[in-house]
This record gives sequence, C-alpha cells and structure tokens, in this order.
Amino acid sequence: MNKSKVLILHENIKSKIELEELGLHLLKKYKFEFLDMNNFSENNLEEYDFIIFDSYENNIFEILKKNIHKIILSVNISREERPSDYIKRGISNFLLKPYSLKEIRLVLDKLKESTFIKSEAEENRLKFYTLMDNIPYMAWFKNKNSQYMTVNNEFKEHCGKEFDIIKGRDDEFVWDGMIGENCKEYDLKVMTERKQLVFNEVIPGKKGYKQFNIYKVPVVDTNDNVLGTMGIAKDITDLKNKDVKFDILLENMPFAVFTKNRVGDIIQSNKPFYDLAGQNKVLTLKEEDFLGAEHKESINIEDNDVILHKKNISLVRTLKTKNGEKIVETFKSPIIDISGEVIGIVCTMRDVTEMKNQEARIKKMAYTDSLTGLSNRRGLYNFIESELLIKEDDITIMFLDLDNFKNLNDNFGHQHGDEILIEFGEDLKKICKDGFISRIGGDEFVIVWKGKTTKDTIIENADKIVDILAGKKIKFTKLSASIGIVTGNTGEENVDDLLIKGDLALYKAKNQGKNQYVFYNKDLDKKRCLNEDIEQDLRNALEKDEFELYYQPQYCCDKNLVGLEALLRWNNDKYRTVPIIDIINIMEKSVLIDEVGDFIIKSAFKFSKDINENRKDKVIVSVNISAVQIMKYNFVRNIKNIIVSTSVSPDCIGIEITETVLLQNIEENMLKIQELKELGIKISLDDFGTGYSAFNYLVKLPLTNLKIDKSFVFGMKDSEEYRTLVKLCIDTAHALNLKIVAEGVETIEDLNILKSMKADYIQGYLFSKPISKQEILDKIL
Repeated sequence: MNKSKVLILHENIKSKIELEELGLHLLKKYKFEFLDMNNFSENNLEEYDFIIFDSYENNIFEILKKNIHKIILSVNISREERPSDYIKRGISNFLLKPYSLKEIRLVLDKLKESTFIKSEAEENRLKFYTLMDNIPYMAWFKNKNSQYMTVNNEFKEHCGKEFDIIKGRDDEFVWDGMIGENCKEYDLKVMTERKQLVFNEVIPGKKGYKQFNIYKVPVVDTNDNVLGTMGIAKDITDLKNKDVKFDILLENMPFAVFTKNRVGDIIQSNKPFYDLAGQNKVLTLKEEDFLGAEHKESINIEDNDVILHKKNISLVRTLKTKNGEKIVETFKSPIIDISGEVIGIVCTMRDVTEMKNQEARIKKMAYTDSLTGLSNRRGLYNFIESELLIKEDDITIMFLDLDNFKNLNDNFGHQHGDEILIEFGEDLKKICKDGFISRIGGDEFVIVWKGKTTKDTIIENADKIVDILAGKKIKFTKLSASIGIVTGNTGEENVDDLLIKGDLALYKAKNQGKNQYVFYNKDLDKKRCLNEDIEQDLRNALEKDEFELYYQPQYCCDKNLVGLEALLRWNNDKYRTVPIIDIINIMEKSVLIDEVGDFIIKSAFKFSKDINENRKDKVIVSVNISAVQIMKYNFVRNIKNIIVSTSVSPDCIGIEITETVLLQNIEENMLKIQELKELGIKISLDDFGTGYSAFNYLVKLPLTNLKIDKSFVFGMKDSEEYRTLVKLCIDTAHALNLKIVAEGVETIEDLNILKSMKADYIQGYLFSKPISKQEILDKIL
C-alpha cells in the first residue's frame, strides 16, 4: 500500500518533538517528514501529498498558495486564533492545538478522501466531455430556461457557432430563428412531466437541412430537483423507412432496450440488452425468461397497466445473471400506431447496481457508529421509525451510561478510551444478542427489545453488564455503569415518551450513586414535571419580586455578632415544601443560576454596605458560591463589578465555597479565590470534613475560615469520636492561622464543648435561626 507523504513545516525543534511524541508512526497510511521553516524552499513541494503548516508565516503561505488544496493549517485556540481569519485567505483544512493523534488522522483521512473525490470527479468530467465530443450525434445540456449550458463538437459543427457564443442562448438565437418555440415547449414538457421525450425534428444548419431523431430527458439533482434537460439528436436523414430508423436508434442507445408485442413476446432488442440479461439471441423470448418465472404475474400486471391506460411506468427490480445479481431500473412505455392503438411496449433497462450499492453503503455509514460498529443515534431513530412505529408491540428500552469515563479518557488518553468502548460494545452484543444495540453518544448506549421480555430477563442482562465492569476485566476496573430501564407498548404510548422515561430512570440511577440500574416509575415522572414547573416559575420569579434573602447570624462564643450568612428564600406558596437546595440545583442546571446568583450577590453586598457604613466593628456578610458560578470565566470580574456598583468595602464581605465545588478544577479555582482574597474578601470553606478534607490542598488554599459541618456538631454530645474529630479540625485550622465557624449549634451543651475546644465563631439555632433583613436591622444591629 502506497503511503501518502506528509511534510510538517514547524517553527522550532520543540514543535517537532511534540508531534513525534504523539506517535505519528502509528498512522500506517502516512509517511511524515519534518522541515524547519527557516530551511524552507519551494523546491520539490510537489512530491508531498499534504503539508501541515504548524505555524503561520505569511511569506511562506504566499509561496504555498498555489498548493492551497493540500495545506493543513494549525490553529492555536488558546491564543484566540480563529479559523475564520484564515478561511478568507482560502484555507479550508485545519488542525487544532494542542494536537491529538486521532484528530491528525481524521483530518488527513478526510483531506485524502476529498482529494481522491476531486480527482475522480475531474476524471469523470474529462470522460464525460470526451464521450460528448466523440459520439456521432448532436448532444447538449440546457438549463431550466431552455438556454444551452453544454454542447458537443457535432452540435457546433451543424449550427456553425462556437460554444462561447452559444452558451446561455436559446434555440431561437442558435438556429438563427429557424426553430425555437417548439423546442422550448418540448423542454417544458420534459421538465414538467419528468419523463423522457423522443421526437423527430428538421433542423437547418451549416450541413444543410437535416432530420434528427431527438431524445430529451429531464436532469435532476440528488434532491430530485429538476435542473434542466439533456438532449441527443441523431441524424436520420438518410433513413428511408420507419423500421430501419428504429433499429438503428435501438442499437445505438447507451442502455438496454427491447420491444414487446401485446402478448409479451420480445420482438426487437439491442446488444446492450443481451449483454445485461446474459441471453443469446433466440427466436422467441419473454421477459420472465430472463427475470425468472416467479415474476410472471407481476410482469402481466405491469404490461396490462401500460396497454390499458397508455401510460409510462418505472420500477426497480433484481436481475439474476451468470455474473451475479444486478439491480436494474426499468421503464415501460406504450407503442402507439397512427390510429392511437397500443400495438406493443418499449422497455428500457439501466444497470444501477453500483449506484444502489453505493446508496446502501452511504446509508449504512449514516446509521452506524464508526468506532464500535454498533448503530448510532440516527440508526436508533431509523429502527424506531421502521420497526416500532408501524405496529403495536411490547417494548423494553435500556439506557446505559458509563460512569467516570471522562476521567478514564483524561488519565489514559482517548485511544485507550476508544479501545474500551470497542470491547464493551462487543460484550454488549454477546449479552444482549436478542436486542437492538446502539451507541448514541460518547459513553452512552441504548438497547431495545421488541416483544414480550420478562423483567427477570432484563434484570439478568443488567446484572451481567454491571458485573463486566466490576473487576471481571482489568481494562474495566475504573468504570461502572448507570442503567435506566423502561417498558411499554407502542400502541399505548408514544415512543418519544418512552425514551424520555428511560432517560429519567438513568438520571435517577446516577443520582443514587451510580453503578446500578433503576426501572422507571411514575414518581420519576412526577418529579420531572415538578422540576419543569419549578424551572418555568423560576424564570418569572425575579420579575415578580418573589426572591428574598434571609441571613443567619454568626457570633463569637460570647455572642458578639461577627457575621451574617445570606440564604435565598423563594416566596411562592406552590413550592413551600420543596427544599431550597433542590430549587438551587434546578437553577444550576439552567441559565437561571447566573441571573439569580447575581441577584443574591448584589443584594448581600448592598446590605453589607448599608449596615457597615457607620459601624466600628464590621459585620461580614457572606454568600455561597456554586460550582456553576465559580467555573464561569468571568467570575472574578463579575464580583469586582458588583463591588464597584454597590460601593461595598471588600473587607466587609465574604464568599463561602464547598470542597466539592473547589476541587472540580482546583488549580484554576485557587487562582480565582486568591485574587478575591487579595482584595480583602473573606474566604470560608463550607461543610469542612464532609468531602476530601485533604491537608495537602488545605495548606495551599487562600482561606480565611473553616466551617465545621453541622453533622459533626450534632454528633459531639453522644460520641467521643465526633468530639475528637471536631477538636482535630479546630486545632488544624488554628495551626494554619484560620478561624473556625461551627455550624448547627442548637444547645448550651454544644456551645460549652466548642468553647472548651476554643472554637472561634458559632452559627446555629441556639443563638438565631435565619431571619429577614428587617429583623436583622430591628433586633440584632
């Protein structure tokens, strides 16, 4: 196999090393060579199939411009380079930095395929014009307005005009007014009725008056839109009788043609017919003799339809020949004598085997996941439409999602992840061999069983899938599966509704801790509907002024006020029983968290500014920050803008984050937190002890306070172990020069224990529950 040669123009040795370390040698279809841009010369560029332009240099690009079809330009997104800046220069092929081997292979394969297709198209174009100019007939293409777009040499010789004069002109002009209007009518008929038209016409030209037998057909694109007409005109001037004329036309048709009488005997045929049908010339032959006796009844029905209704029909059927099966497109038209009586049928057959096979290949590619060989999302929907919507049937759908697959990809690379998906797909085929299996996303699979399937069978299959990922194979040891299952009947329920229900069950399995399967039940749908109602009403809550902040005071052990934690309240009676944390979770899954989050921060900061304006001992007003908020690229800038707009002093405000939020992208989040702390903002780590609580990151974090989770405080009265843990948290915080806030303090006993351990601040119902802004102003300040 010949390898495609790829030249990589790099800017320095580091770029070369990075590319080599990707494992380019694994791409067996390509041979890579490197060249420093400083040593670039345009000599011998033609020997390379593709050129990867690792760093854009305008002077080199101008040299390469004539070969722009083979250039692949690298774009560094991190430096805010945009492909659109280069597309204007004519570049259409890109690689994104940082490189991945898979992306290089995909881009090269795509460009290689595109180059091949262009080459093949150009070759076909040359063949077409060669054929056009070498057939002994006038041939042409016209657009929808009956204007000539292409003509052959025979046409130009007879009309006496060159193509640059003919192009875009109609018959009236081309034939000097001798013919025109009737040709346009024929063109319109062909395009309107979308069928071939054969007629005779006398056309005067440079060769004198000539009679032509003209064959016109509509030209349609792949979307079945009519683009114009194609015509072939054979000079039949010297033919003296109708039979001779027909025989000559028949033999020169580029496809198989035969005529039958009213009883079905084939009376005339051309050589392409015998070649296609694989028959020898015999005295009597019927259509079923080469199609097969099983087609006799349908042939009779077709012929009677043509004869009785005097109409054309077209069909596609399979033809068995000695060279194997062929797919042929057949047209049947009535032969009508001068009295209007149908005296026979003319049939044309065109071999469309390759075209149909190509369509089948394209369809398979469209419906198949290229990695695993399973059906893809489009294939799943095609299966649903073709197999499930046409009849009432029982159905079981299993949604499957691989847990922690992203981590596996990040830690071991996408190539390893692809290998896992391929092997897992093979295992699914073995386990669910009686089901339709599809991979609809990166690590998402859907399996569908038609007909009666017992719950025990489905559970057995689900257990086998979970077991595969439970250490039975070394490759799968870091994975587990969350599975959602739904059953129903296509006659009773919409399939789309079943898919939604299966997805709900999968989501429930993930929420319950993953590595398990959950069957859909109505409670899941109730929760989904409730969540949808909540989300819809949340969208109007700000306009209706339904949101309010309550504040829970934080005190020193001697009940001196030191801080207030802002807590959101939604004044909507419909959802009074829904925990606020569930409502916040719904906001985080939509864009609402941005708008509502800004409302909370602005309101709390403004309140802090108001209460601290003339106060000697400052009261810190803190807000809780979610993962969605801190992950925003403009999080810090947004906080700074709110500080400016509310005129609050940064040393009077605080933000509270949880370990889970912080650790989602710890390095980047630490930088954001550090920037805020340098402004004077107090930083508290909330729910300390319930997450990882690892000292190695605790030392690095730019914190002000640690907040001990209330579950530890609740356990102190009855458990020595909890008291030990709380004491350890307090001592650790003090060793790191951090203050401790103990949450959930509800009894004097709790307070005394924490005092003895030298806790800094207390928060809980012993001193105060969360109260409104007005109560803070009236009773506490």
